[in-house]
Parts: sequence; C-alpha cells; structure tokens
Amino acid sequence: MRNRISAGMELCSQYWLSCAWFYDSKIAGMLTEIQEKKLTHYFNVLDFDSNKLIEKDDFTSIGENLCILWGFKPGSDRYNEYITKCENLWVSFREFINQEIEESASLQEWLEFADKGIVNGSDELYEKHVNQFVKDIFDVFDANGDGFISLDEYIDLFMAYRIEIRYSAKSFTKIDLNKDDLISREELLSAVREFYRSNDKDAPGNWLFGFWDGAMW
Repeated sequence: MRNRISAGMELCSQYWLSCAWFYDSKIAGMLTEIQEKKLTHYFNVLDFDSNKLIEKDDFTSIGENLCILWGFKPGSDRYNEYITKCENLWVSFREFINQEIEESASLQEWLEFADKGIVNGSDELYEKHVNQFVKDIFDVFDANGDGFISLDEYIDLFMAYRIEIRYSAKSFTKIDLNKDDLISREELLSAVREFYRSNDKDAPGNWLFGFWDGAMW
C-alpha cells in the first residue's frame, strides 16, 4: 500500500514539474516562429561581415557601401557625414538592445532582447525605438530630403545593406500602401511595426528587408 502511495506521489510530482517546465518555457520563449524568422533575418542583414555578431564595424561597412554607391570619396565631407550617420545607427541599436553591450551582440542576445524588449515588452520603449528607427532610415536614405523614400532610394537601402535586389520592387510595393510610388513616414512606421510584432505571415511590413521566410534553416 505504501509503495502504491509513494509511486502515486512521485507520479504527481513529475506531473507538476513537467507543467512548471512547460509554463516556464512558454514564458521564456514567446516569439512565434514567424517573428523569430523575421528577427533572425534582420540580424543577418545587419551582420555585414557574416561573423555571427552585430558590431560597430558592420554599420561602418554599410556606410562605406552607401558612399561607394553614391560616389562620395573617402575623406570628403559627404563621405564623413554618411559614415557618421551609419555609425549612429549602431549607437541607437546598441542602446536599444542593452546599454551594457559595448562591442557586439550575438543572435541569441538579439532574439532574447527582441522577445522581452520589442515583441512582448514595454509599449513606450517599443514606440520610442520604432520612431527613432524610422527617423534614422529617413536621415540616411532620403537623399533628396523631400520627406519620402522613392523606389530608387529604397533600392539604395537594399544595396547598402546587401539585401537581394530582386526583392526590392516587391518589398517597396507592399510597403507603399497608397500606391503613389513613394513611401511616407507613416507607411514606413506601419511597416516597421508589422515587421517587429505582427504574427500574420501576409503582413506587408514583413517585407521591410526583403525576403524573410528563409532566415531559419
């Protein structure tokens, strides 16, 4: 009889331990598969040298790529201006992820932060980042300063980040919600919000940085 009671108690204990593990695992990993794919894709876009880390050099390389594209010679005022702008993207990214990260961020660090700080985090912090992100994109890629991103400027973004150009027109069309052949700040804000938080695989903003569905293997 005692053996049966002991066995029953052990079985109950194992059951509650398994429930606790399941609960903890759900809390610790709330990113959906779609969200994780998009955020992994974004990490890979920023990881310019493909060394599995995001660091300042990646953003400097993006700036150098853009200067080559626009014909700004090293040492010129325009060259220095855009290198600084792109390095400031790193400052914004680093401060948003974790102010203690000074040199680099791994994919795991990025996904953990994205889970707690973006997808399921404070709306105030999230909106602050989204608005800063859109401001940074316009500061760097709105070359003629008209307050819109044209298709050519959007293609420049793809080339600077070395995103596959063949997806640029489709991405642009999806983000250009009113079909006026320009991306406004409001349209980019909508796209960024969808990219970070939407779990709808058909959301237009998923295409912000091109084809994303192959990011996880």
